[in-house]
Order: sequence, then structure tokens, then C-alpha cells
Amino acid sequence: MNYPNWTKYMYDIHEYIRQQETVIETLMRRVNQLEENLQNAKSNKIEKIEYHFDQLKIERLDGTLHIGLSPQDLANLEDTNFINPTTNTNSPNYPPPLKQTIQAELSAYLQQSGPSIIHQLAVEHNTRLDDGYPSILIQDIEKQLPGRIAFYENEAYQKKIHTQEELHAFITDKIKAEIHQSLKNYMQNNQHKGE
Repeated sequence: MNYPNWTKYMYDIHEYIRQQETVIETLMRRVNQLEENLQNAKSNKIEKIEYHFDQLKIERLDGTLHIGLSPQDLANLEDTNFINPTTNTNSPNYPPPLKQTIQAELSAYLQQSGPSIIHQLAVEHNTRLDDGYPSILIQDIEKQLPGRIAFYENEAYQKKIHTQEELHAFITDKIKAEIHQSLKNYMQNNQHKGE
């Protein structure tokens, strides 16, 4: 190597190394920022949601009576549990006929006992209901049964309830209690209205 001026050569090498260090520092800052963004995105994941149905508050009767979930949540719940069950690894794999049996029994329960429960709670809480309201409440609750069955099915799976008899009793008891409590809360919040 025949470089006429060794000092200039050393200076050029030194400048090149400084430029490379600047590029490396810039890239390291970007990598660190991307890793931090990725960590923040992962930490925003919600692991567990608890519902407190005894705190349900209904102020007016128009629209849909939702027990526990919003319409968007119900759509998401139905999407993950029924359309593609392989994507939800926490979802139990109970036979569909059991779900259909539970839904049919709960629908029959609502049709047979629902009006008397609603009228009894309305009298207890001095709430005046128009003639069409009990059937509207029952229809709204019936629409939510598949989502509520799936919710309690997952809860049963977490509690290690695996036999069909125990599962059937667990889900129906929980949903009947939820229905009764939600209707009771509705009547309490509408006491003395319409007088």
C-alpha cells in the first residue's frame, strides 16, 4: 500500500469509523424503540374479565336488555366460540347437543316462568309495566342465551366441571340466577315510575 500521506489516510479511516458509529447508534435507538413499542403492545392484552351482574342498572325500557355483555362483545364471543372453535384454546369441547338442550330448556323456562317472575318482581318493587313489556324483556333475554351459555361453559371448564350432568346443572342454575337478578335490578331501578 502506497499512500502518500499517512496522516490523511489515518484521518480518513477515523472519519469513516465515526460515521459508522453514528449509523450504528441510530440503528440501535430505532431497535430499542421498536422493542419498547412491541412490549407495550403485548402488555395491553386483557387476560381476564370479570362480570358483576348484580350491578346491572337499567334506567329505561327501550332497545335490548343486555345481561353482562354488549352487542359487540356478544358478536365477538359467538365468533370465537362457535364459528371457529379451534382458535380458542381455552374453550371446552362439550358436545353441541348439550348446548342446544340447555338453550331449549332455558327458552322454555323463560316462556313459562318469565311472565310470572316479571309480574311478581314488578309488584314487589312497585313498578308499573305496560302489557307488552314482559314479552319484550323475555325476547331480549332469549337472544342472549347462546352467549351466556358459552360464557358459563368456559367458566365450568376453568372450574374443572367435565361431566355433562354437572355442566348442565351449573350452566342452567347460573343463567337462571342471572336472569332473576337482572330483572330484579331492573325493577328496583324503575320503582314508582309510571304512577
